[in-house]
Amino acid sequence: MQNNTALPPAPRYYPWLVAVVGMLALFLSNGMTATGITIFDPSLLDEFGWSRGDLKFTDTIKFTVTALLSPFVGVLIDKLNPRLLLMYGCGLLGLGYLGYSMLINGAAPPVIQLIAVVTAIGLAGVLVVALGLLLPSLGRGVSIGIAVLVALIGLYFFYTQLSGDALKQIYVIHLMFALALSTAGSMTVIFLVSSWFVKHRGLAIGIALVGTSLGSAILPTFNPFLIEAYGWRQAMVYNAIMPVVLMVLIFFVIKGTPAQAGYAAVGQSASMGDLKQHGLTFKEAIRTRTFWAIGISGFLAYYSIFSFVQHFVLHLNKGFGMPLKDAGALLGLFSVVAMVAKLANGWLADIIDRHKVFMACLVIMLIGLIGLATMQREYVVASAVIIGLGWGGLFTLYNMLAVNNFGLREIGRINGAISLMESVGVGLGSWITGLMFDAYGSYQNAFIMLACALAVSLLIGTQIKSEVDERQLAAP
Repeated sequence: MQNNTALPPAPRYYPWLVAVVGMLALFLSNGMTATGITIFDPSLLDEFGWSRGDLKFTDTIKFTVTALLSPFVGVLIDKLNPRLLLMYGCGLLGLGYLGYSMLINGAAPPVIQLIAVVTAIGLAGVLVVALGLLLPSLGRGVSIGIAVLVALIGLYFFYTQLSGDALKQIYVIHLMFALALSTAGSMTVIFLVSSWFVKHRGLAIGIALVGTSLGSAILPTFNPFLIEAYGWRQAMVYNAIMPVVLMVLIFFVIKGTPAQAGYAAVGQSASMGDLKQHGLTFKEAIRTRTFWAIGISGFLAYYSIFSFVQHFVLHLNKGFGMPLKDAGALLGLFSVVAMVAKLANGWLADIIDRHKVFMACLVIMLIGLIGLATMQREYVVASAVIIGLGWGGLFTLYNMLAVNNFGLREIGRINGAISLMESVGVGLGSWITGLMFDAYGSYQNAFIMLACALAVSLLIGTQIKSEVDERQLAAP
């Protein structure tokens, strides 16, 4: 039943503070697992001698598992205080980087063993949620028993098959990173920030999503200096401190959604007591063309952009002989451009038709990918800037389209299912691009494939439309 009790407004600064904390969470969760970590790739290849395909299989593990977890973590987002999920994810990020600093071919050090245990427990918890959702007749006790058994089998496999190989150790770390991305990534942040805004929602989401670009801009620019001064292992240790600090900040600052904090969202109608009561259910959403258009278009767009981001430093450093600092700076330039585009397009989507802004961003990014696929060094900077302009807007708009087009009623489950499709694209793209380089000795065929994928995404994106009446939410 809808609660019509009017909630008092929050202090004017607080919703924007939530958006800034969301920005910091994405700065770390995306920057430390998806983009900023790529600056360590040359050091890892030089020390361990792995192939690029083997190294980039970490992305397939991380993003494919993130995809599989997303619908069930979405259930937790709908039920739990999001600050708990953010704190949990931050803790995993710090532990993962500490584990990275201790990689070794031989017996796994205690931190790597702890990572394996923590990962097994986390995945077992999600499995309990999944079994409860998919097979409710089993009962909670049986579901827990199955999850414990699966976790023990996984740990046995780790200790007998994986623990003595540094490459397999980072596979386990990236399996844990999937849990971090699922709980402290864009799904949780977008839900939390969106819940605090009806008016200015696009700008607030843009502010939060700036964090992904800040992570991509600052970490690849700053970490080469740490690597040069202290070595890549100690640089990893210093990076591990950041998410621990953020975890403490979230504990003291974030209260949860407006309903959990006892406030109304910015611009919320007095007749709408809790925004979670407005919108489509998950079952209603998946019957719409818009749901599948967002998901499939997102799969193709995320395939393209994360293939570009994950291989850009290697392309510049190993392909064009660009020094690591310069390659990191160019990745940082791309990220700064994307950051500005996220803010600008979030603001634009508040004042004009967001679907038109979305289509324009797809066209811009496609032009940049075509320039990249020419493999001409003189086009690299321009291509990176154009891709950043398009992608920055798309990243904001994909998240905004899900929230605004379906409402917040079961947005955790809806966004989780959409994130599943997007995360599969991310994981497959980086790995396939690495395999194509190994096969052809060049990125050109892989980059042409990225442009083709985005062209199809553009066509599918024409089918997206709003499925709810947003006028019910806003104050007159």
